[in-house]
Amino acid sequence: MPPRTAALEHFICRSCLSTLRKRNPAAQWALRHSSQAAQPLASASSSRLSNEQELERQKTLEALGLLKKDKTSGVSVHYFEQGKGGRLRRLEDEDEFGQSLMDPDGQSDPRLKDLEQELEQATQFTKIVEEIWGKQGAEKLRKRVATQDESSPKPSLLLPEDDWSVSQGRRHIVELNNMIKTTGRKFFGETLTAKRFNAAWKYYSAARIALSQKWESVHEDVWDLLWQILSMDHENNPNRMSHIHILAKDIQKAGVSLRPDQQLLAIEATFISGFKEEAVTAHKKLVTTLGTNPETFVDFWQLGLRMYCLVGDIARAERVANTLLESPYTKDPRYLLPFIRMCAQNSDTVEKGFEMYQRLRSALGDSITIEDYDQIISYFLTSNETEFAFYIFVEMMTSRTVDLRGARRVPPSVANPFFYGKWLKRLIGTGDLQGAYNVVLHMKSKGVMPHSIVVNGLIGAWLRSGTADNIQKAEEVAWAMINARIQFLSIRKDMQSLATSVELRQYGEGWPRANLETFSLLAENYKERGIHTKMKDLWDAFMRSEIAPNSFMLNQLLFSYLQDGQGKYVAALSRDLTQHYQLEPDSWTFMVLWQALPVNRLVQLSPGQILEEIPRTRSLFAELVQSAHIFAASGIDTKLARYVLHSFRKLDDKIGLLLAYRALRQIFKFSPPDIIILELQVGSMDIERTGKGKGSLRLVHAGKQVETYLRRRHQELIASGELPARGGLPDDVKREELGNFLDQFIQNQIAAMGGANTEEEVTQAAMEMGLQGEVPSYEGPSDV
Repeated sequence: MPPRTAALEHFICRSCLSTLRKRNPAAQWALRHSSQAAQPLASASSSRLSNEQELERQKTLEALGLLKKDKTSGVSVHYFEQGKGGRLRRLEDEDEFGQSLMDPDGQSDPRLKDLEQELEQATQFTKIVEEIWGKQGAEKLRKRVATQDESSPKPSLLLPEDDWSVSQGRRHIVELNNMIKTTGRKFFGETLTAKRFNAAWKYYSAARIALSQKWESVHEDVWDLLWQILSMDHENNPNRMSHIHILAKDIQKAGVSLRPDQQLLAIEATFISGFKEEAVTAHKKLVTTLGTNPETFVDFWQLGLRMYCLVGDIARAERVANTLLESPYTKDPRYLLPFIRMCAQNSDTVEKGFEMYQRLRSALGDSITIEDYDQIISYFLTSNETEFAFYIFVEMMTSRTVDLRGARRVPPSVANPFFYGKWLKRLIGTGDLQGAYNVVLHMKSKGVMPHSIVVNGLIGAWLRSGTADNIQKAEEVAWAMINARIQFLSIRKDMQSLATSVELRQYGEGWPRANLETFSLLAENYKERGIHTKMKDLWDAFMRSEIAPNSFMLNQLLFSYLQDGQGKYVAALSRDLTQHYQLEPDSWTFMVLWQALPVNRLVQLSPGQILEEIPRTRSLFAELVQSAHIFAASGIDTKLARYVLHSFRKLDDKIGLLLAYRALRQIFKFSPPDIIILELQVGSMDIERTGKGKGSLRLVHAGKQVETYLRRRHQELIASGELPARGGLPDDVKREELGNFLDQFIQNQIAAMGGANTEEEVTQAAMEMGLQGEVPSYEGPSDV
């Protein structure tokens, strides 16, 4: 067969062309079966062709190579395709015909490639969403996209960085995208730290100028993610409201509508940020939308009530409160608390506030709690409306069985110091000291005398607070009570000369009389503040009050003298007072006495003073031994024992040190800790300071001495069978051995002195220290 030329590529014979033109194709392609290609198309056309003509046509088709024979049936099949313009094109083979049948216009391959690209982009987007929002956040986004209209833009969680040039701040956009990736992933997986919140706001603030140039490039989902991060109510996000105020402004500038909950939070953020008028105006504009929507009705009007209460718009706040009360929606009646607080602050509206409290109480019913009562009472007490606060307290305590509103006379069941005392204790316990003081003044105005113990509790709370105002109030009230006691005693003495007895009653300002606790509170405060002048005035008043002192009052006075630099009077004052009032010293009394010794009070003593102080120190130790019974329960304090031992060490009274140490171990059951043993070895009460200088060698040597001794004793105890071969020293055995080490260490120091009459000196010292027969005698040196 000759090859086909380009001119004959689309040639069709006239007979076929005439036949095709007579038919109107029903599709864009023409399908020719074997019966149609090899035979006449219709009976009418077949009759017009003679046998010669048909033969000629077959030869022509064969010459052109357009006649293909079927190997199986011997039938030739020709395939043609008609385009949109009516132009016919011959198809080479059956495969091309099948492809033409399945894809008439040849658009399948491009469309498949487009679909593959879209699928790849969707997969990448899904990975980004899961990285930023997590699987749960990604699922929420899929559901939201499924409900969107097809014409709406597709979501994007990252900003298109190419939309900004370098001069327009692309660097800030890139940093913001990085923040969205990292912070978004953390946000949906765990609680963000304060550093994360600050970083989120930092990068967004830096990118705001660049974003403002192309708000349209920021997708709604980016705004939504930023809102979720910056609006998170958490202690790590303290600047939440100020950030939301700015973010809401930017979202509105970008033309994105805020959701109802976002609008409410934006209004609240605007108000808290200081733009109160703007927030109130925005709230008024949404009355017909959010104010009527059942889903936002309660939150919208409660927000308005809080704002109107804070700006002092009583009329509008009252209308909003009534609107909420009359609404059929479910809400917590405690939203009325801001209105009650606002009304309680003004004497002109306090009645209205009390009436609203009654409506709140009725709405809550049995669900009202003690905390609710306390909070409402504090509103009236803070505004010095104690009368109404007392009404509410009585209702709380009596379960609303007693109503004092409008009563001319308060029943005795509540008008007594015991009932008021319960209220005062509760207020002091909750820290409402000003409210408690107002209650005390209210009691006095009603002729009810508060008990001294309750007022003392208020004085103590004031002093513990440490503020200047509270300390001043505490002193004023305490001295008023002291004066009340002194005046009462003075009048009682004058009445003793009368022929008939007269019953004395309280008069004056109505303060209760001071007792020992009142004086003790002031004495401790003056001692801690180092105000010795006031302490002397207090002690003079104490003597006039005819109250027998106790050891606590005595100790405060002695410590005050010591802190004022008058330690030389401490010993004599203590001796006089204990003998005059038959007081028994306690651990703190001995603490101040040992601290007041010249060897502990002065930097340096002369040799003559040292010789004088040794007998005094031994005599003080004898007093301590005589009072050993007061330490029987809890043992001697480690700090006191430390002062005792170091006092003898500083005086270089090694015999007194040995006897004192043995007495502390045997009589007072004292077990010295490691630090005291080390201090006595190196001869210092400041180990840290000693270790910084040349004394560090002494510390090292002392430590090695202890280790060597413990190692040797451990081996000896194992050899004697008292301890097993395996294991270290038990804690109790180690403490005992350390005590023995210090005892032997002091004995070796005495032996190093080389005294010929050591035994006589030990006996004499024991007599001076009150230890005759109480401790073992001197045993001489030993190997430590």
